[in-house]
Order: sequence, then C-alpha cells, then structure tokens
Amino acid sequence: VNIEKRLSNAYRHRESRFKALFPKRLDKVSSTIRSLKKLSNKTNYVYDQNEIYNGLSLLILEIKDLANAFGLDSSEINSDDNLYSEIKEIKEELTSLKIKLKRQEWNKRK
Repeated sequence: VNIEKRLSNAYRHRESRFKALFPKRLDKVSSTIRSLKKLSNKTNYVYDQNEIYNGLSLLILEIKDLANAFGLDSSEINSDDNLYSEIKEIKEELTSLKIKLKRQEWNKRK
C-alpha cells in the first residue's frame, strides 16, 4: 500500500508540474510568434522571402515534431477528436503556405 501511495503521489506531482509549465511555455511560444509577425511590417524592415520561407519551414518542422512527441499523429487517436482535427487543419494550412512560398520564390527566379 505504501508503494502504491508513493507512486500515486509521484504521478500527481508530475501531472501538476506539467499543468504548471505547459500553459506558461505555450504563452511564451505564442508571444514569440506574435513578435515575429511584427517583423513583417515592410515600413520598418526589409527581408528576403527566402529568409521567411526558411524560418517558416523550421517552425513547421518543430510543430510537427511537437505533435509527434505528444502522440498526436498516432493512429490510436480518433480523427473525429476536435483537437486532432484542428492540429491536422493547421498542418494542412502550413503545408499550403509552404507551397505558396515556394511558388513565390520560383516566380522571383524567372
């Protein structure tokens, strides 16, 4: 009984740490993305589309890796699940954006 209680306490401790850290880290990521978005103001900044493409490609890879780390691409997840559907939709939008950026880059080279 003592071992079960210790395991239960350890589980609750790990769960509470996750619940404390996850929202804070998510807020940091959201804030950083909003900050990056401000750099799109062409009045204040000059940038090359390749830089944007490379940066967004990196973000896409990181988001996909994050989803995989949490098992969100697992076949065990019901595709009707709201969160899974939203993540799938975001991935599709990011892929579409990636294609559009590649086309813009290609058209610039012509």
